[in-house]
Amino acid sequence: MGIASEMKELTSNIASSHKDRRMRLGEIREEAKEVRGETQDMIKSFEDSRQETNRQLRQDLVQDKARRKSEAAGILREAQNILKGFEASRKETSARLRVELSEGAAERRAEVKKTLGDARKLIRGFRIFRQNLSSGLRKDLSRSVARSRAEVGKLLGDARSMVIGFRTSRKETGGQLRKDLAQSRASRESDVKRMIGDFGQARGNVKADLREAMAAWQGLAGTIRAKKDRVEIPPKAETPAAKEEIPDLEIKVLAAVNEHPEGINLAGVAENLGVAPIVLGMASKSLLDKGGIRKEKKLYFPAASEGEAGEGFHFRPPLR
Repeated sequence: MGIASEMKELTSNIASSHKDRRMRLGEIREEAKEVRGETQDMIKSFEDSRQETNRQLRQDLVQDKARRKSEAAGILREAQNILKGFEASRKETSARLRVELSEGAAERRAEVKKTLGDARKLIRGFRIFRQNLSSGLRKDLSRSVARSRAEVGKLLGDARSMVIGFRTSRKETGGQLRKDLAQSRASRESDVKRMIGDFGQARGNVKADLREAMAAWQGLAGTIRAKKDRVEIPPKAETPAAKEEIPDLEIKVLAAVNEHPEGINLAGVAENLGVAPIVLGMASKSLLDKGGIRKEKKLYFPAASEGEAGEGFHFRPPLR
């Protein structure tokens, strides 16, 4: 019964270990799926962010260009209004000069020159202002484009670094998982081989004990059969040793039971003594008859109460 229960326990342990490995592999697959899904979501969100950034940059560039065009158009309108006013003033001045030409030609010429000089200065200043404004607009636009390109390049570099880091982490994690699985498989195989070797050794010991018990049982059965047939069996040389064997077993069984006041079965006593349970049958029955031990169901208890174990019964071997 002990060997069968141990075999069942060993089989259940191997099956549960296999189930645990399958469950662990399933958890690893689920974690890999979750990591893959999170990575895809991250890449998708980055792509959406990049598209949104590009769209926003294009929109800002369009708005900036439109604003620059609007400012340039306003400046051009102001210049045209100034030119129109200057043209009107010039015509008015020319008319007044023609009217007043007769009154003072020299004075009028000086005023005309002064007016023309002021007009040239005004036109020259407008040209310089327009050139400066155009140059500033071009510089601002180039700075904005360069800044936008730098931001986009930085975002792309961060994304590449993130993807490279994720790939490296995934490779390292996969290698570590494969290494752990190989080590676990090798450890399991070593444990199973060791358990099979221990089981084979225990089975050999049990077979040897069974052979010894069978030989003792056959000798006892032959003695009983000879007594029934009233056949006198010639004494053997090892008879005194055989008579001494049962008292020795009784002493060992009594000591083993006294060490377990909570109770112990015959298989446990046999395991402690390193013999087969069938060998202890006659010794245990003799101790029960003598009152050295007591039996409840399948457990053997010391005959003395707790605290007096070993005092109420003293084993005395039979007289020779």
